[in-house]
Amino acid sequence: MDIEFALNEYGLSDKEIKTYLALLPLGSINLQEIAKKVNLPRTTIYNTLNYLIAKGLVSFIVKGNARFYEAADPEKLVAKVDEKKALITSILPNLKIMKETKIQSSSVEIFEGTKGLFTILSDVFKIKQQIYYFGSYSLSKELLKHQPEHFRTIRLDKKIPAQIVMDKYDEATFHKKEYKQITEMRFNNALRNFPCMIFIYGKKVAIYTLKKDIIGIIISNEQVTEAMKFIFDMYWTQGKPTKGGS
Repeated sequence: MDIEFALNEYGLSDKEIKTYLALLPLGSINLQEIAKKVNLPRTTIYNTLNYLIAKGLVSFIVKGNARFYEAADPEKLVAKVDEKKALITSILPNLKIMKETKIQSSSVEIFEGTKGLFTILSDVFKIKQQIYYFGSYSLSKELLKHQPEHFRTIRLDKKIPAQIVMDKYDEATFHKKEYKQITEMRFNNALRNFPCMIFIYGKKVAIYTLKKDIIGIIISNEQVTEAMKFIFDMYWTQGKPTKGGS
């Protein structure tokens, strides 16, 4: 493995790496001698050496009026990692408790175009959980062509259950056994010109527009999720079951 890459991953800056590697074979030397080996301003080298001293990777002694610096044994790198691991391990139970008692956070993400749509639906189908969605399937097909069928295939492959309310539409897939096993669908023609498709999953709501430019939003908020589920339930109650469906 590349030495500089490994040290960078360890947490050293490029200047720290350059200075530490230059010091390793030199033993105890003063700042003036280091400056001859490292192509950096002396002030920068001095500050970098202090950073390395703070990290335990460089030591110094004073002879006369000058400091003489020396790189620590490379084994010190491993020792520092072990120290950090032990420290974090000691507080891990407290961190887990804080995670379990966290305050519910909220966020809003906005996406544009078909790439944004793929990002949204990838989030919707990320894990196997019940999905509720409603909107105009007619507008969705008109705007997105074959893409609704593509995303439906992903859902079926992952066996993600869904309840759907949409305007009346017929496709061969709707009649397939594997589709019916994980899908409950009702038709509500009040949604024929509904300008969005709305997904409710977990504690999130995803929305994308169905007219002109595609704009998508993912909202992570428990109250918004509850409100959208309430609206979904109204459309569901008013909807008509599909032939042979629920």
